[in-house]
Amino acid sequence: MIVRGMVLTAAMTAAWGADGALAAAGAMAPGSAGLVVTQARAGHGERLYLLEWTGRGRVLSDGFAAAADPDVSFDGKRILFAGRRAAGEPWQVFEMNADGGGVRQISHEKGGCRQPVYQSRIFSLDIPEPWPQVAFVCGGALYSSKLDGSDVQRLTYAGQSDTGPAMLPEGRMIYSSGGRLFGINLDGTDYALFTGGLNARTAAAVGRKVVFVEAAGQLSMVTQERPLHSHSALTAAADGVFAAPAALGEGSVVVAKKGPAGWGLWRLELATRKQTPLYDSPEFDELQAKVVGPHEQPDGRGTVVETEAPSGHLYCLSVYTSDRPAAAGSIRKVRVLTGPEAAPVRLGELAVEADGSFHLEIPANTKVKLQTLDAAGQVMRSSGWVWVRNKENRGCIGCHEDPELAPENVEAQAVIKKPVRLGLGDKK
Repeated sequence: MIVRGMVLTAAMTAAWGADGALAAAGAMAPGSAGLVVTQARAGHGERLYLLEWTGRGRVLSDGFAAAADPDVSFDGKRILFAGRRAAGEPWQVFEMNADGGGVRQISHEKGGCRQPVYQSRIFSLDIPEPWPQVAFVCGGALYSSKLDGSDVQRLTYAGQSDTGPAMLPEGRMIYSSGGRLFGINLDGTDYALFTGGLNARTAAAVGRKVVFVEAAGQLSMVTQERPLHSHSALTAAADGVFAAPAALGEGSVVVAKKGPAGWGLWRLELATRKQTPLYDSPEFDELQAKVVGPHEQPDGRGTVVETEAPSGHLYCLSVYTSDRPAAAGSIRKVRVLTGPEAAPVRLGELAVEADGSFHLEIPANTKVKLQTLDAAGQVMRSSGWVWVRNKENRGCIGCHEDPELAPENVEAQAVIKKPVRLGLGDKK
């Protein structure tokens, strides 16, 4: 038998893994049925496969031309996934029972949707009951909707091919954008860098750690308490290439690892870095494994977003709080840009207060870039793309400041004044 260029003997055609490794992994997830796995092979669409801890398994996605990107509900009873019933159709978000029954479609977007995840509950003062949501990737941005597919909202606007959303226990969501990990609230507010400079992607929360894949397919982790100052490598180049880590108990991940014949599933212990092969079918690549069982539901989050509001506020306490501080009084104005990266459009400029603060009201759900200007109108520093959601009050302490910094207990001059309105015309 020949599979992917390898000649397999009869003894090799069975799926392999270390003796007892699957059963030992199952002991890390009590009450779980096994792993839901994306299986793929050349020339065929992906499929979802339930791999039991005994090594037995069965296909869950019969009736689909392709199915991938599984996520498991917090009670372990349902599976969210991306699929298409016929080849050539756009990918959409579906949900099924953990046994493969009760399939129903959630999204109906023309551009196709991938990488869905269950969000925690959203709270609002004017809604009597909190509601659960799902998030997914569509057209390079993150979106959310209710479980019935209603109330679809775009969450991210930086335009940097946002991918890989994942929930944190505290109720925020992290995702990869432009080679860095960012965090947002469930409604797209409070966009902020989570950890950067690593070409990071495909992250998973494991206890109080976050494990993710870096540029060359290596695994690293940070703590949730200090993600910008706790980077630790879990694997080296000699260990192989990895993808799609997911929590397996408190101190382990199940992860896809590329071998000579393709991708198989491995267990990696975070404390010891020990790697153990779990499962590899000779006919398929195994990727995107998730435990099919109950796991802790993240904290719920309140929302301030009112979708009918045309604008939001953006303020800074002092542009002089910076990793490269400018001389007091040297920054005179802030310029606000929007539009495409290659040809940004100027929304306007505003004067900076004597204490370095400024306060803006700008169109909601519109990416903007801020530039500080000197007395001659020359650019001193420039931000990345940011946005505000409808009725959001988004603030920053300084300009490229230490993200762990707490502001001084001083009332900023601009914040106690009405904001300067830019790009809003006569809208009130």
